[in-house]
Amino acid sequence: MLELFVPDLFIENYKVLSIDALQNAGIKLLVIDIDNTLVPFDVEKPDWEAMDFLMRLKASKVTPVIVSNNHEPRVRKFLEDTGIAYYYESRKPLKTTYMKVVKDFRVKAEEVATIGDQLMTDVFGANRCGFYTILTRPLVRRDIFSTKINRILEKGMFYILKKKGLFDRDSYEM
Repeated sequence: MLELFVPDLFIENYKVLSIDALQNAGIKLLVIDIDNTLVPFDVEKPDWEAMDFLMRLKASKVTPVIVSNNHEPRVRKFLEDTGIAYYYESRKPLKTTYMKVVKDFRVKAEEVATIGDQLMTDVFGANRCGFYTILTRPLVRRDIFSTKINRILEKGMFYILKKKGLFDRDSYEM
């Protein structure tokens, strides 16, 4: 059960993620969280680095899709004029939206990777679906109230995983 909280890859942020490595691993779809993964939660639009990342993905053989627990107006405005598909109010870590993405894009679970900053939602939910999971550090320390609660639970889970020798968030992979 604890293995469901262990990411396949832990990186500082999306900027160090190799699109080529994803393609070489057979990944066809990258499920991406927005808040504190691509930009801080209170930033409405992608900055040039996030936009460049999204456009490089779009130009590659790895299709980007946004899956966010945020409301539709926030997600729609963030992706305005990008042509990138999105799912809002996803209720991560529930499997429903993740499985809808697999069905909508006609991919197998093993062809999907996900990247996000939260262990309790992004990693746990996607691991339960058989996706390749990538955990990043949050871009900033500020969070909305509900995420602050998740961070408290996450801190406890990080402690347990480290104690059991399953995951140490003090070391990054590349």
